[in-house]
Amino acid sequence: MKKIVAILALILISSCSKPITKQFYLLSYQPDQLTDRLQEEPYPFTIRLRPFEIEKAYSKPNIVYRRSPYELEYYGYHQWAVRPTDMMTDQIYSHLEGLKLVTSTVRRLDEKGKPDYELAGTVIAMEEYDSEDTWFAHLKIRMILTRLSDGEVVYNRLYDQRKIVDTHSPLHVVRTLSELTDYFASSLMNELDKTLNQELKNRGGVQ
Repeated sequence: MKKIVAILALILISSCSKPITKQFYLLSYQPDQLTDRLQEEPYPFTIRLRPFEIEKAYSKPNIVYRRSPYELEYYGYHQWAVRPTDMMTDQIYSHLEGLKLVTSTVRRLDEKGKPDYELAGTVIAMEEYDSEDTWFAHLKIRMILTRLSDGEVVYNRLYDQRKIVDTHSPLHVVRTLSELTDYFASSLMNELDKTLNQELKNRGGVQ
């Protein structure tokens, strides 16, 4: 009889408890305009935006957090709604398109003829970093712009930023990562503006 009561109690508890549901997150930011743009018109170039790559430790859908440089952990029920590489590629593509920095931005080499440049990015870290009582969002990305006519790298920059997360929750980590993505992307656009301006000068297109 005691066994039957215990089993019934377990069944009752399991039926009353709510199943844990997964929560899904997206990076999101509103692209800024270039306030000190060096040229009003789009540069007469086509840039191919290569799909972002990512370090294997961050390629899983689960959001990454760590407490030391030597250990990575993954949230079980807090996950990216879209693969991090796809999210970052989409954000940078939309930013480039919105600014009209160049005549054409493509994703494939055969989309609109041969592109002049290829922009490639690698996500090295995108994570929550817990240090005692302080949480940080950490974003580390390498960006490379290559001139396709001769294979020369004309721009190469490592972005590595951390920012304190005021409220300790995965949602606020993602919000802070979005702010870091905004900062990274805005810096990238400003530096691409300078790089492409110099490239145009080298071709004799700017006085």
